[in-house]
Amino acid sequence: MASRDDFEICIICALPLEASAVHALFEEAKEEDALGKAPGDTNTYSIGKIGNHNVVLVYMPGMGKVPAAAVAVNLKQSFKNIKLALLVGICGGVPGKGVEDVMLGDVIVGKQIVHYDFGRQYENGFVMKDGPEDGLGRQGPEIRGFTRKLESGKEALGKKLSEYLGSMLKPWGPEKINSLQDILYPSDYWHVHQNPSACVGGRCKNLIDLCEGALNAPCEVLGCDKDESVRPELTSRPTPNIYFGSVASGDKVMRSAILRDNIARRENVIAFDMEAAGVWEYLPCILIKGVCDYSDSHKNKSWQEYAAIAAAAFTKAVLEQWTSSRSDQPSEPAKPQGRTQFNNYNSQVMNQASHMVFGANTTFSF
Repeated sequence: MASRDDFEICIICALPLEASAVHALFEEAKEEDALGKAPGDTNTYSIGKIGNHNVVLVYMPGMGKVPAAAVAVNLKQSFKNIKLALLVGICGGVPGKGVEDVMLGDVIVGKQIVHYDFGRQYENGFVMKDGPEDGLGRQGPEIRGFTRKLESGKEALGKKLSEYLGSMLKPWGPEKINSLQDILYPSDYWHVHQNPSACVGGRCKNLIDLCEGALNAPCEVLGCDKDESVRPELTSRPTPNIYFGSVASGDKVMRSAILRDNIARRENVIAFDMEAAGVWEYLPCILIKGVCDYSDSHKNKSWQEYAAIAAAAFTKAVLEQWTSSRSDQPSEPAKPQGRTQFNNYNSQVMNQASHMVFGANTTFSF
């Protein structure tokens, strides 16, 4: 059995539905007591294999950058050789108005993290700190290089994403998938009682002091008009697009389209997340998130499961591109030259496979 030192890949998930989607990819899944953990490590883990890689799945105790930072620090106590940390789950996207812009179910890969709620609160508003010592730094050269490799092979990754996502969504069936509605309202179309007479006390009328009922009710109850959508609704779900870019991270759940757009323009971000700012400087990290809402007041949970599964499917495709640095990985035998070497080549290949499957004492000869 592998030891903790044999794990160089971890996947961190904040929500149970995110972790469930990742855990479904595991082969030879085991719980944390199979390997134990270091004294003082309060994290909860599952371990297993995805493809050729040993992977440890880390369950966060809650959302936000503080739990994320604590999880990252604890992880390094037990798994000292982590070289790739994937923060996998769901996020709010920053949409555009065209067909090729970010849509629900698409996958976001974070190349840089902007800590957008770190700053000073004044009487007239909030000012984000953006000095050279205030921002989150870049990842190391290995992670930056790997991210560029992924971005350069985006088309091939998209095909893998489509294949793995289709397999993971088979239990859903097309009816459930196509029942998901992707409606993008204008930034100034608020999630309020559209009929002012339906609002208790008329608070929704002034768009300032919204009533509690509006904040917690679905669009159907409030009368939000689908015809106000800035783009036509899709009749079927296409293959998710993959976007690489900067992601805004902070402890606030973004539910304001106007604030979303202001931050997106200023910081050039394509999504909002709540954990990356806590992990980014502790681990060699890449963010992989499925878009489950548009970070606006119409935000709901209907796309969360699909987005989590899309992120997990893309994670599998990403790990196929990662080259392990472990010295115990089997090396490829030299290419054969002639019939005698061809037979020796086949023997080497079969013996490598038999050692992994049947044990080290099994050999084949030709």
